[in-house]
Amino acid sequence: MSSSNRIFSAALAAVLAAGPAAAAVLEDVVAKVNGKPLLLSEYQKNLRSVLDNYQKAMPEIMKDSEAVKELRNKVLDQMIDDEILAQEAEKKGIKVHQREVEKGILEVQERSFRQDAETGERRDDKAIEEALRKELAGEGLTWEQFSDRIRRQLLIRKAVEAEVAAKLKDADEKRVKAAFESCKSVVNGSTEALKGLPEVEVSAWGGFAMRLKDTHSERVRVSHILVKLPAGSPMTDKTKALEKSKALKKKLDDGADFYEAARADSDDQESAPRGGDLGWILKGWMPEPFEKAAFSLGVGEVSAPVETDFGYHLVRVQEKKAKEALNLE
Repeated sequence: MSSSNRIFSAALAAVLAAGPAAAAVLEDVVAKVNGKPLLLSEYQKNLRSVLDNYQKAMPEIMKDSEAVKELRNKVLDQMIDDEILAQEAEKKGIKVHQREVEKGILEVQERSFRQDAETGERRDDKAIEEALRKELAGEGLTWEQFSDRIRRQLLIRKAVEAEVAAKLKDADEKRVKAAFESCKSVVNGSTEALKGLPEVEVSAWGGFAMRLKDTHSERVRVSHILVKLPAGSPMTDKTKALEKSKALKKKLDDGADFYEAARADSDDQESAPRGGDLGWILKGWMPEPFEKAAFSLGVGEVSAPVETDFGYHLVRVQEKKAKEALNLE
Protein backbone atom coordinates (compact mmCIF):
# COMPACT_ATOMS: atom_id res chain seq x y z
CA MET A 1 0.00 0.00 0.00
CA SER A 2 1.36 3.44 -0.83
CA SER A 3 2.64 5.63 1.98
CA SER A 4 -0.37 7.91 2.22
CA ASN A 5 -2.72 4.97 2.71
CA ARG A 6 -0.71 2.86 5.18
CA ILE A 7 -2.61 4.27 8.15
CA PHE A 8 -5.72 2.54 6.73
CA SER A 9 -4.67 -0.91 7.89
CA ALA A 10 -2.60 -0.09 10.94
CA ALA A 11 -5.39 0.07 13.53
CA LEU A 12 -8.30 -1.88 12.06
CA ALA A 13 -9.32 -5.42 11.11
CA ALA A 14 -9.10 -5.95 7.37
CA VAL A 15 -12.35 -7.80 6.75
CA LEU A 16 -15.55 -8.47 8.70
CA ALA A 17 -16.26 -12.10 9.47
CA ALA A 18 -19.60 -11.89 7.64
CA GLY A 19 -20.60 -9.97 4.52
CA PRO A 20 -21.63 -6.37 5.19
CA ALA A 21 -25.32 -5.53 5.51
CA ALA A 22 -27.31 -3.06 3.45
CA ALA A 23 -24.86 -2.87 0.53
CA ALA A 24 -26.24 -2.39 -2.99
CA VAL A 25 -24.38 -1.79 -6.25
CA LEU A 26 -25.46 1.35 -8.15
CA GLU A 27 -24.20 3.39 -11.09
CA ASP A 28 -20.93 5.22 -10.14
CA VAL A 29 -21.35 3.78 -6.66
CA VAL A 30 -19.69 0.54 -5.58
CA ALA A 31 -21.88 0.00 -2.52
CA LYS A 32 -24.26 1.64 -0.06
CA VAL A 33 -23.86 1.32 3.69
CA ASN A 34 -27.02 2.22 5.60
CA GLY A 35 -27.99 4.53 2.76
CA LYS A 36 -24.63 6.26 2.33
CA PRO A 37 -22.94 5.64 -1.05
CA LEU A 38 -19.33 4.55 -1.44
CA LEU A 39 -18.10 6.20 -4.62
CA LEU A 40 -16.49 4.27 -7.44
CA SER A 41 -13.81 6.94 -7.78
CA GLU A 42 -12.74 6.53 -4.14
CA TYR A 43 -12.71 2.74 -4.51
CA GLN A 44 -10.52 3.05 -7.61
CA LYS A 45 -8.04 5.29 -5.76
CA ASN A 46 -7.79 2.86 -2.85
CA LEU A 47 -7.50 -0.12 -5.17
CA ARG A 48 -4.79 1.55 -7.25
CA SER A 49 -2.73 2.19 -4.11
CA VAL A 50 -2.98 -1.45 -3.03
CA LEU A 51 -2.22 -2.84 -6.49
CA ASP A 52 0.73 -0.47 -6.95
CA ASN A 53 2.18 -1.64 -3.66
CA TYR A 54 1.85 -5.32 -4.62
CA GLN A 55 3.29 -4.60 -8.06
CA LYS A 56 6.41 -3.18 -6.42
CA ALA A 57 6.79 -5.71 -3.61
CA MET A 58 5.37 -8.94 -5.07
CA PRO A 59 4.89 -8.57 -8.84
CA GLU A 60 4.33 -12.30 -9.36
CA ILE A 61 1.06 -12.09 -7.43
CA MET A 62 -0.27 -9.60 -9.96
CA LYS A 63 -0.15 -12.34 -12.62
CA ASP A 64 -2.62 -14.45 -10.62
CA SER A 65 -6.13 -13.36 -11.62
CA GLU A 66 -7.70 -15.01 -8.55
CA ALA A 67 -5.28 -13.21 -6.21
CA VAL A 68 -6.05 -9.87 -7.87
CA LYS A 69 -9.78 -10.56 -7.58
CA GLU A 70 -9.32 -11.28 -3.87
CA LEU A 71 -7.44 -7.99 -3.43
CA ARG A 72 -10.27 -6.11 -5.14
CA ASN A 73 -12.81 -7.70 -2.81
CA LYS A 74 -10.73 -6.92 0.27
CA VAL A 75 -10.37 -3.26 -0.69
CA LEU A 76 -14.15 -2.96 -0.98
CA ASP A 77 -14.69 -4.88 2.26
CA GLN A 78 -12.26 -2.54 4.03
CA MET A 79 -14.14 0.52 2.74
CA ILE A 80 -17.42 -0.92 3.99
CA ASP A 81 -15.94 -1.76 7.39
CA ASP A 82 -14.55 1.75 7.67
CA GLU A 83 -17.89 3.33 6.79
CA ILE A 84 -19.76 1.22 9.36
CA LEU A 85 -17.31 2.28 12.07
CA ALA A 86 -17.31 5.93 10.96
CA GLN A 87 -21.08 6.04 11.13
CA GLU A 88 -21.00 4.49 14.59
CA ALA A 89 -18.45 7.09 15.71
CA GLU A 90 -20.63 9.94 14.45
CA LYS A 91 -23.67 8.52 16.27
CA LYS A 92 -21.67 8.52 19.50
CA GLY A 93 -20.44 12.07 18.95
CA ILE A 94 -16.79 11.06 18.81
CA LYS A 95 -14.59 13.99 17.73
CA VAL A 96 -11.11 14.29 16.24
CA HIS A 97 -9.31 17.55 16.95
CA GLN A 98 -7.08 19.34 14.45
CA ARG A 99 -3.98 18.80 16.61
CA GLU A 100 -4.63 15.03 16.43
CA VAL A 101 -4.82 15.21 12.64
CA GLU A 102 -1.55 17.15 12.52
CA LYS A 103 0.10 14.58 14.77
CA GLY A 104 -1.19 11.77 12.53
CA ILE A 105 0.28 13.44 9.46
CA LEU A 106 3.62 13.84 11.21
CA GLU A 107 3.59 10.13 12.09
CA VAL A 108 3.01 9.21 8.43
CA GLN A 109 5.80 11.53 7.33
CA GLU A 110 8.25 10.16 9.89
CA ARG A 111 7.42 6.51 9.28
CA SER A 112 7.24 6.55 5.50
CA PHE A 113 9.25 9.51 4.21
CA ARG A 114 12.11 10.19 6.63
CA GLN A 115 14.40 7.88 4.66
CA ASP A 116 14.88 8.35 0.92
CA ALA A 117 13.99 4.99 -0.65
CA GLU A 118 16.49 5.46 -3.49
CA THR A 119 19.56 6.74 -1.63
CA GLY A 120 18.87 5.48 1.88
CA GLU A 121 19.69 8.95 3.25
CA ARG A 122 17.62 10.63 5.97
CA ARG A 123 15.61 13.65 4.80
CA ASP A 124 15.22 16.87 6.76
CA ASP A 125 11.72 18.01 7.81
CA LYS A 126 11.20 20.22 4.77
CA ALA A 127 12.21 17.46 2.36
CA ILE A 128 9.87 15.01 4.12
CA GLU A 129 6.83 17.22 3.51
CA GLU A 130 7.87 17.81 -0.10
CA ALA A 131 8.17 14.04 -0.67
CA LEU A 132 4.72 13.44 0.81
CA ARG A 133 3.14 16.22 -1.27
CA LYS A 134 4.75 14.76 -4.39
CA GLU A 135 3.30 11.32 -3.70
CA LEU A 136 -0.13 12.77 -2.97
CA ALA A 137 -0.04 14.67 -6.27
CA GLY A 138 0.80 11.42 -8.05
CA GLU A 139 -2.30 9.85 -6.52
CA GLY A 140 -4.50 12.81 -7.41
CA LEU A 141 -4.97 13.85 -3.78
CA THR A 142 -4.81 17.37 -2.37
CA TRP A 143 -3.33 18.07 1.07
CA GLU A 144 -6.85 18.76 2.34
CA GLN A 145 -8.14 15.43 1.05
CA PHE A 146 -5.25 13.61 2.67
CA SER A 147 -5.91 15.42 5.95
CA ASP A 148 -9.56 14.35 5.73
CA ARG A 149 -8.43 10.74 5.28
CA ILE A 150 -6.25 10.96 8.36
CA ARG A 151 -9.11 12.53 10.32
CA ARG A 152 -11.48 9.77 9.22
CA GLN A 153 -9.08 6.99 10.18
CA LEU A 154 -8.45 8.55 13.57
CA LEU A 155 -12.22 8.72 14.01
CA ILE A 156 -12.54 5.03 13.14
CA ARG A 157 -9.69 4.13 15.49
CA LYS A 158 -11.44 5.97 18.31
CA ALA A 159 -14.68 4.12 17.52
CA VAL A 160 -12.88 0.76 17.78
CA GLU A 161 -11.26 1.70 21.07
CA ALA A 162 -14.53 3.09 22.48
CA GLU A 163 -16.40 -0.10 21.54
CA VAL A 164 -13.89 -2.30 23.34
CA ALA A 165 -13.61 0.03 26.33
CA ALA A 166 -17.41 0.06 26.71
CA LYS A 167 -17.39 -3.69 27.11
CA LEU A 168 -15.13 -3.44 30.13
CA LYS A 169 -16.51 -0.29 31.77
CA ASP A 170 -17.83 -0.87 35.26
CA ALA A 171 -17.63 -4.62 34.74
CA ASP A 172 -17.16 -6.97 37.64
CA GLU A 173 -14.22 -9.36 37.80
CA LYS A 174 -16.16 -12.26 36.31
CA ARG A 175 -17.28 -10.24 33.29
CA VAL A 176 -13.79 -8.82 32.78
CA LYS A 177 -12.34 -12.32 32.79
CA ALA A 178 -15.01 -13.53 30.34
CA ALA A 179 -14.30 -10.59 28.02
CA PHE A 180 -10.58 -11.29 28.23
CA GLU A 181 -11.05 -14.97 27.40
CA SER A 182 -13.26 -14.03 24.44
CA CYS A 183 -10.62 -11.65 23.15
CA LYS A 184 -7.91 -14.27 23.70
CA SER A 185 -9.87 -16.82 21.66
CA VAL A 186 -10.25 -14.32 18.80
CA VAL A 187 -6.49 -13.66 18.91
CA ASN A 188 -5.98 -17.44 18.57
CA GLY A 189 -8.18 -17.55 15.46
CA SER A 190 -11.57 -18.60 16.83
CA THR A 191 -14.72 -16.69 15.77
CA GLU A 192 -17.03 -18.51 18.19
CA ALA A 193 -17.12 -15.57 20.61
CA LEU A 194 -18.21 -13.21 17.81
CA LYS A 195 -21.31 -15.15 16.73
CA GLY A 196 -24.51 -13.17 17.08
CA LEU A 197 -22.78 -9.82 17.69
CA PRO A 198 -23.65 -6.72 15.64
CA GLU A 199 -21.27 -6.04 12.74
CA VAL A 200 -19.72 -3.00 14.40
CA GLU A 201 -18.82 -5.09 17.47
CA VAL A 202 -17.40 -7.87 15.29
CA SER A 203 -15.18 -5.30 13.59
CA ALA A 204 -14.17 -3.69 16.89
CA TRP A 205 -13.23 -6.99 18.53
CA GLY A 206 -11.51 -8.20 15.39
CA GLY A 207 -9.39 -5.05 15.13
CA PHE A 208 -8.50 -5.09 18.81
CA ALA A 209 -7.55 -8.78 18.67
CA MET A 210 -5.35 -8.24 15.62
CA ARG A 211 -3.46 -5.46 17.36
CA LEU A 212 -2.96 -7.64 20.44
CA LYS A 213 -1.70 -10.49 18.26
CA ASP A 214 0.71 -8.20 16.44
CA THR A 215 2.16 -6.85 19.68
CA HIS A 216 2.47 -10.21 21.46
CA SER A 217 3.50 -12.67 18.72
CA GLU A 218 7.03 -13.88 18.10
CA ARG A 219 8.66 -11.66 15.50
CA VAL A 220 11.96 -11.12 13.74
CA ARG A 221 13.42 -8.12 12.00
CA VAL A 222 15.01 -9.29 8.77
CA SER A 223 17.00 -8.09 5.79
CA HIS A 224 17.49 -9.97 2.55
CA ILE A 225 19.44 -9.97 -0.68
CA LEU A 226 17.30 -11.17 -3.57
CA VAL A 227 18.55 -12.74 -6.77
CA LYS A 228 15.40 -12.44 -8.83
CA LEU A 229 14.17 -15.39 -10.87
CA PRO A 230 10.82 -15.16 -12.71
CA ALA A 231 8.44 -18.07 -12.20
CA GLY A 232 8.78 -20.72 -14.90
CA SER A 233 12.37 -19.81 -15.77
CA PRO A 234 14.38 -22.53 -17.56
CA MET A 235 16.77 -24.67 -15.55
CA THR A 236 19.80 -22.85 -16.99
CA ASP A 237 18.58 -19.51 -15.60
CA LYS A 238 17.71 -21.15 -12.31
CA THR A 239 21.23 -22.58 -12.03
CA LYS A 240 22.80 -19.19 -12.80
CA ALA A 241 20.65 -17.47 -10.18
CA LEU A 242 21.51 -20.06 -7.55
CA GLU A 243 25.23 -19.81 -8.31
CA LYS A 244 25.06 -16.01 -8.04
CA SER A 245 23.31 -16.31 -4.68
CA LYS A 246 25.92 -18.78 -3.46
CA ALA A 247 28.71 -16.44 -4.58
CA LEU A 248 27.12 -13.57 -2.63
CA LYS A 249 26.86 -15.80 0.43
CA LYS A 250 30.57 -16.61 0.17
CA LYS A 251 31.39 -12.89 0.00
CA LEU A 252 29.42 -12.37 3.20
CA ASP A 253 31.08 -15.35 4.88
CA ASP A 254 34.44 -13.82 3.95
CA GLY A 255 33.58 -10.60 5.76
CA ALA A 256 31.63 -8.44 3.29
CA ASP A 257 29.12 -6.05 4.89
CA PHE A 258 25.54 -7.25 4.40
CA TYR A 259 24.10 -3.71 4.22
CA GLU A 260 26.47 -2.65 1.44
CA ALA A 261 26.09 -5.97 -0.40
CA ALA A 262 22.30 -5.60 -0.42
CA ARG A 263 22.53 -2.04 -1.71
CA ALA A 264 24.86 -3.13 -4.51
CA ASP A 265 23.57 -6.57 -5.49
CA SER A 266 19.96 -7.14 -4.36
CA ASP A 267 17.31 -7.27 -7.09
CA ASP A 268 14.64 -6.09 -4.64
CA GLN A 269 14.49 -2.43 -5.67
CA GLU A 270 12.21 -1.57 -2.76
CA SER A 271 14.48 -2.77 0.07
CA ALA A 272 17.94 -2.55 -1.53
CA PRO A 273 18.42 1.19 -0.72
CA ARG A 274 17.80 0.30 2.95
CA GLY A 275 20.43 -2.42 2.92
CA GLY A 276 17.77 -5.07 2.33
CA ASP A 277 15.82 -4.18 5.48
CA LEU A 278 12.26 -5.60 5.42
CA GLY A 279 11.38 -4.58 8.95
CA TRP A 280 9.62 -6.78 11.49
CA ILE A 281 7.71 -9.83 10.26
CA LEU A 282 5.33 -12.25 11.96
CA LYS A 283 4.68 -15.86 11.09
CA GLY A 284 2.32 -16.15 8.15
CA TRP A 285 3.48 -12.94 6.49
CA MET A 286 6.14 -14.35 4.15
CA PRO A 287 6.49 -17.36 1.82
CA GLU A 288 6.99 -20.52 3.89
CA PRO A 289 10.66 -21.22 2.93
CA PHE A 290 11.61 -17.60 3.69
CA GLU A 291 9.71 -17.66 6.99
CA LYS A 292 11.25 -20.97 8.05
CA ALA A 293 14.75 -19.58 7.50
CA ALA A 294 14.01 -16.27 9.21
CA PHE A 295 12.63 -17.79 12.39
CA SER A 296 15.33 -20.48 12.66
CA LEU A 297 18.35 -18.16 12.37
CA GLY A 298 20.10 -16.50 15.28
CA VAL A 299 20.62 -12.75 15.45
CA GLY A 300 23.31 -11.72 12.96
CA GLU A 301 23.24 -15.02 11.08
CA VAL A 302 22.76 -15.24 7.31
CA SER A 303 20.96 -18.13 5.64
CA ALA A 304 22.07 -20.22 2.71
CA PRO A 305 20.14 -19.36 -0.49
CA VAL A 306 16.40 -19.75 0.11
CA GLU A 307 14.19 -20.39 -2.91
CA THR A 308 10.73 -18.81 -3.24
CA ASP A 309 8.56 -17.84 -6.22
CA PHE A 310 10.51 -14.57 -6.39
CA GLY A 311 13.97 -16.14 -6.73
CA TYR A 312 16.76 -16.84 -4.23
CA HIS A 313 17.07 -14.94 -0.95
CA LEU A 314 19.92 -14.57 1.51
CA VAL A 315 18.12 -13.86 4.77
CA ARG A 316 19.75 -12.07 7.70
CA VAL A 317 18.14 -11.67 11.13
CA GLN A 318 18.77 -8.29 12.74
CA GLU A 319 16.64 -8.59 15.88
CA LYS A 320 14.28 -11.05 17.55
CA LYS A 321 11.40 -10.69 19.97
CA ALA A 322 9.97 -13.70 21.76
CA LYS A 323 6.26 -14.42 21.95
CA GLU A 324 4.60 -12.84 24.98
CA ALA A 325 1.72 -14.53 26.78
CA LEU A 326 -1.57 -12.65 27.00
CA ASN A 327 -2.22 -12.05 30.68
CA LEU A 328 -5.26 -10.40 32.20
CA GLU A 329 -3.07 -8.42 34.59
